[in-house]
Amino acid sequence: MSEICKVYLLYINTYVWHYMDGDSKFSRFFFRYFILTDIESLSVKEKIGIIAPLTIFVTLILLWMYVDSHDWRVLLLLFGVLVFYLGLFYPLMFYSKINEKYGFYSDIRFGSTYQFISKSLAYLIPGLVFIILIVGFILDNLTKGFFISFAFLLPFIALFFRTDVFNDNSSIEGEEVILGYHPSCYGLLNLGLGIYGYLAAYNLMNSDSILAIVLFVLTFIFQLLFVFPDQLNKVLFFEIRRKEGFLAYVCILVVCYVVLRFIITGGNISSGIPVDLSFEGIVRKVFVWGSGIIFAILFLRLIKKMNND
Repeated sequence: MSEICKVYLLYINTYVWHYMDGDSKFSRFFFRYFILTDIESLSVKEKIGIIAPLTIFVTLILLWMYVDSHDWRVLLLLFGVLVFYLGLFYPLMFYSKINEKYGFYSDIRFGSTYQFISKSLAYLIPGLVFIILIVGFILDNLTKGFFISFAFLLPFIALFFRTDVFNDNSSIEGEEVILGYHPSCYGLLNLGLGIYGYLAAYNLMNSDSILAIVLFVLTFIFQLLFVFPDQLNKVLFFEIRRKEGFLAYVCILVVCYVVLRFIITGGNISSGIPVDLSFEGIVRKVFVWGSGIIFAILFLRLIKKMNND
């Protein structure tokens, strides 16, 4: 365990427990089994005791729904929930193995290592995808469920297989600890962009399938850019691993994506319509596109000035 985490846990033991009557059985129970201040000392039975209540509760609810509706798809949903819980509780059950391979507590900051966070998020994705697909199936909208699920593909691949990038080493620059490639930031932004873009492509399918395909491919490309920050960091003039560089990187990608999507969908950001080539439509596009470019240039100049200072 890193020294930072030891100091923080000592603070909990000394001060927080004092205000919660730390000598009481409830306080000891709460911090041990809910805050998980000492995972290493938990026995297998204690870990199962943490996992079992929530799992059993949700299982009973879904079984009751199945008995009430006799819909076999509810059993598929139950299977998806159990797969999700498997990913959720896997790090707890196999703490020693994960701690030995990836490191649980970070040595350079409070909390877990980036590589552990990356793996933990990846473990949740298969269950989430299965749940989304089954919910779409139950609601007779499997196609929409597929589009949403596809947004999880690249984040899963990146978080699971690119621990050589999304790790604590990315936060070390000389003697300084910087932001680095935080897996939560890149993974969640990637996922949000994917869901937003693929749902828009889904909404375009009935009105213009060609535009839907173009928007789908555009979203996929920008998702790729979010999971390869280390490659773009080699060609950009600012350091993506620093906070200001990360913000600049995100702003550039978001502005470029919004502008390109605005052009593709003809200005309808929510659902998309055929490209409007009327005079008013062209003026509107020039105004939005030009404003986006000017904003991006000003922002990049500010970031460059900050780096120079």
